[in-house]
Amino acid sequence: MSFGKVTMSAQELERLPPAQQRLAKALAAEMGAPLPVKAVVDDTPPAGGIDLGRSDFGKTVYLDIEKLLDGRLLVQGTSGAGKSWTLRRIVEQTNGLVQQIIIDPEGEFGSIAQHYDFPILDGTKLDPAALAVAAGRVREHRLSVLLDLSQLDRETQMQSVTAFVGALIAAPRENWHPAMIVIDEAHLFAPFGGAGLAATSVRQAATQTITDLMSRGRKRGLAGVLATQRIAKLAKSVSSEVLNFMIGLNTLDIDIRRAAETIGWDASKGFDRLPMLKPGDFVASGPAFSQAPATLHIGPVETRHIGARPEMVAPAMIDAAGAASLLDLEQLHAATAGDEEIRSEASIPPAYRSIRAFIREPAFADAGRVWEVLRPLAPQGAAVADLADYLSIDVGRVSAALALLDSYGAVEISDLSEGRAVRVGKGMTI
Repeated sequence: MSFGKVTMSAQELERLPPAQQRLAKALAAEMGAPLPVKAVVDDTPPAGGIDLGRSDFGKTVYLDIEKLLDGRLLVQGTSGAGKSWTLRRIVEQTNGLVQQIIIDPEGEFGSIAQHYDFPILDGTKLDPAALAVAAGRVREHRLSVLLDLSQLDRETQMQSVTAFVGALIAAPRENWHPAMIVIDEAHLFAPFGGAGLAATSVRQAATQTITDLMSRGRKRGLAGVLATQRIAKLAKSVSSEVLNFMIGLNTLDIDIRRAAETIGWDASKGFDRLPMLKPGDFVASGPAFSQAPATLHIGPVETRHIGARPEMVAPAMIDAAGAASLLDLEQLHAATAGDEEIRSEASIPPAYRSIRAFIREPAFADAGRVWEVLRPLAPQGAAVADLADYLSIDVGRVSAALALLDSYGAVEISDLSEGRAVRVGKGMTI
């Protein structure tokens, strides 16, 4: 339907309230404009574009690779929204067109490496220094690789990413070839406001590295394609460098507001639309998309996706005795009893732990008696032999008691020509 220079598709007409539909049709009839018919889908891809999926109106939404390299991409949605599926779709569609480097913190993309015969860099076998060397060679030879960090703790993951991505950025100019850096769960490596359990220096270094990737990386041919559960979890220094966004299902108020603002929607539209998106549905916004903003459903993937929830399978019926045998509960009970003393020691504050160890020493009782004799004599002392006579114990026991006191700095022992002498240590006269 056309009104002068204004056109309306059949889909747009159907979205109008009934009264407005009747008015539009009446105006069209009066002006001699043809009634709209279902739009013909144009599946001809633009130059350098990859097929992401279908829009609400049945048209293919394409992602321009060159504009992606210039503007980077952030995919955001709550758990289960389809972020990993979307990254997988992008990697599959761009394979063979641009160098691909995948950083996988959860072990979800191994099937891509197997399908396309990528080498897998195992974070458990390569320390940060080795990863930095590997990154230099990846850029030099334009190799597509997958960095698997799934078996590392969070702090070590951050250190590995800092070394690897930092070396990609620092590659010499002759190796500045276009490359797409895909990072799932990017908020783990660049958390907002210093969140996380890693040391402050580790967090700051990782965040700065991801920020550099999204800013300085562009001139070096590096295009960050990041995914995160919540924009609020990701450092603003990272998200502020992104020009292209794909926003999926959001349920929290703060996330809806941030996401709506990101794609240029007002808050009311965000609250109406974003919580209603289905898994795999995203709102695309940015210069890299053929339609923007546009709501689309991501297309299918070829490689096995393991990010989804496992299917419901009924557990085997096992009686209590059989289950206890499988758990080997007797061995676990024995191990727990053996560890009990270790756990109790660990729960005691360090200062009290030292006192407890002191009390448990075999010479503790004699040390107490020796201390009671020496303290009134301070700052003078007494000969070791005289102490043995006074306490009516042999010299060996006195020496053991003094050695214990000396290990805690409680006494000072001197070797004189006539024999050994001892006195209370300085500052121990209270």
